[in-house]
Amino acid sequence: MDYKLLIDKAKQYGFTDIEIYEHVTKSLHISIYNHVVDKNEISDVKGISIRAIYNGKMAYLSIENTEEDIEFILSNLKQNAEALTTDEEFEIFAGSKEYPTVKVEENDFHNYLHTDRIDMLMSLEEKVKEADARIVFVPHCHYQEIETSVRIINSNGLDVEKHNQFCAVTLQAVARENDDSQSAFEIEVKKRIKDLDLEKMAKEVVRKTVSMLNAKPVASKKYPVVIENKTMSSLFAAFQSIFSGEAAIKKITPLLGKENTKIMSDKISIIDDPLKDEAIFKHPFDDEGVACYRKEVVSNGVFKTLLHNLKTAKYFNTKSTGNGFKSGSVIGVSGSNIYIAPGNKTKEELISSIDEGLLITSLEGLHAGVNPISGDFSLKSSGYLIKNGKIDRAVTLIVISGNFFKLLNNVAEVGSDLNLRYTGIGAPSIKFNEVSISGE
Repeated sequence: MDYKLLIDKAKQYGFTDIEIYEHVTKSLHISIYNHVVDKNEISDVKGISIRAIYNGKMAYLSIENTEEDIEFILSNLKQNAEALTTDEEFEIFAGSKEYPTVKVEENDFHNYLHTDRIDMLMSLEEKVKEADARIVFVPHCHYQEIETSVRIINSNGLDVEKHNQFCAVTLQAVARENDDSQSAFEIEVKKRIKDLDLEKMAKEVVRKTVSMLNAKPVASKKYPVVIENKTMSSLFAAFQSIFSGEAAIKKITPLLGKENTKIMSDKISIIDDPLKDEAIFKHPFDDEGVACYRKEVVSNGVFKTLLHNLKTAKYFNTKSTGNGFKSGSVIGVSGSNIYIAPGNKTKEELISSIDEGLLITSLEGLHAGVNPISGDFSLKSSGYLIKNGKIDRAVTLIVISGNFFKLLNNVAEVGSDLNLRYTGIGAPSIKFNEVSISGE
């Protein structure tokens, strides 16, 4: 499709502004089960989302057929606009003065045959099964490869493009001993196939699985607790929306009007860095075409800024922070590589400082058991009992509860082991002075 022709023709239909958002995703998915390939899929999908302003109203249209007739597209957009009753003001962005340069890292996907990827999974499954007699089966062994590109072009002169890619292996193992069964899950995400450390991955999933066998609860009381980095990332993700300008407009965040107020321990800083070197996805611009940049959301416990798209920035009479990202066809607000900044202590040092406490490695019910508005949470969890600075035994059937803000005001130490997930959110392991645990 000739996007420039579409933009020129839009004016003839009475549109004052129009924007085309093109998203291309190439993907490969391979799964094996019991040494048999049970999924082998390749896809190449191009989606186009069009926004256009007609008589002050924003109309939307999504298409997958890039050869769709331009007249048909504009006619449908106009009908959509005429059916709208909203009086809300909309903006199609003219572009930032400058954009950061993001180095596109070359992948090595072309260096490997399709059969190489299958053999890699077969070998991984075999390694896990042979590592320990208590491993009874491997229900999930999956490889995926994703390449994405985004282009935004509009009638105000904006024309920007970005590319990202990654490969990932996900693995699950099940162990059984006596009457007890346990499972564990592991994921490895890299920019290149050669960087996948599947030997380490196999050992880790086996260790996690068998170490949880014969786990028991602990007595109900308050304990010093270390929440492991991956688990802390999951808890942080459940509360990420509190930093959104959208939540502030709806008055469903406790941070409304709290800029430059201390809300957490001075050991906690929260960074939003769309350009972070270690990130799988880097964003020179958001889905509205606004240039992205690194920003401190919380600095040494002091809340500095909400995250904004163009709409929320206008509402609060400020500038977009470059956090306007799509959810479907609608632009929302989201962090982009938002993480709790790491400290200086290793996870082992955090554990060694505890006489009696817990290492939490798993949380369940993160969708139902958290309230982002109040900050309250109550979650089924598991992990390990710590005694005299060492891991003593596995723990399960416990519930960790508290308040997210109080928890982050009760920080003893922040670990150095930042886990930045490919989904763009992360945290290190963190030691808390005391946390309420319900057990036996």
